[in-house]
Amino acid sequence: MKQPLFFLAAPLACTSSWVSAQVPAPGPVEIAIGSIEAAQECTLYEGVRYSNKTSSKGSSSAYAAGAASGYAGPGGSGGAAAFAAGSRSSYSSSSETHFETFFIEDCQSDFEGVREAMEAALASSGAIVISDDGYWLSARVESAVPVKQGFVDTSLTGKAYGTASEGLKVTMSLKLQDEKGRTVFGSLVDTQIDTRNASVVRGTVAASVTDGEAVYSLLQRQLAMVAARKLAFHFKPLQVTDAQGKKVKLNYGGPLLEVGTLLSVTSPDGFAASRYRVSSVGAGSAIATQLGDANVSSITAGSS
Repeated sequence: MKQPLFFLAAPLACTSSWVSAQVPAPGPVEIAIGSIEAAQECTLYEGVRYSNKTSSKGSSSAYAAGAASGYAGPGGSGGAAAFAAGSRSSYSSSSETHFETFFIEDCQSDFEGVREAMEAALASSGAIVISDDGYWLSARVESAVPVKQGFVDTSLTGKAYGTASEGLKVTMSLKLQDEKGRTVFGSLVDTQIDTRNASVVRGTVAASVTDGEAVYSLLQRQLAMVAARKLAFHFKPLQVTDAQGKKVKLNYGGPLLEVGTLLSVTSPDGFAASRYRVSSVGAGSAIATQLGDANVSSITAGSS
């Protein structure tokens, strides 16, 4: 077995003015995490094309345009999008590095950037200590698939309006094994990010492209956070530790939970549920506020 790198442990109890919590924290679970493998050769992922362009002198011209088509049928609705954007300029030297470049570079390093982001997310949650023992977690990026969506319609004045976006959906598999090599937990996680978008209002098109490095950094974080939540919540489910009126206290805080996160909370007996939005986040706990006016008297400590 590879040398373990770190493990996941349950957060320590935190001091708070909310003193009626009844949900005890489980004992620590040791998890050693290895590098993230690539399911394909780094240049062969379907949704990723390597692109790195450097120029030294001259002029350039480009354009902004966007189009979208939508449809609806018995199985639901969907759409397709087309996008392009650019500018006109003169230059003596320029360099353009696209989003795909950063994906390829991270792939060639066994997605070390994603792994580091996942480690940071777990460490920041207060649930990580270093150990040479415990379960072994392996991960593999299975696919990177391009996605397009959008719609277009015509107003009463005959002007077109709509939106179009292009992005990438990345799927990663997680497999947890015990010391004897037996699989005790497995899961697929995925995240999606927009790399380009365009909108049409009254026949006028607006388009934008985000810096490639910034977009890929966001993708790294999203994928790492989804995996970290899946892992942590498997061993220690996300639960209510106290409830006061329209507010509940949760047994996780940042970064696994963020302000604005939407939750569906179910009572311990399973007969009541309500929607909540996380309104404040601490190091080891968070507060969520109910959306709507449903009766939440049965949403108590232990609600999932």
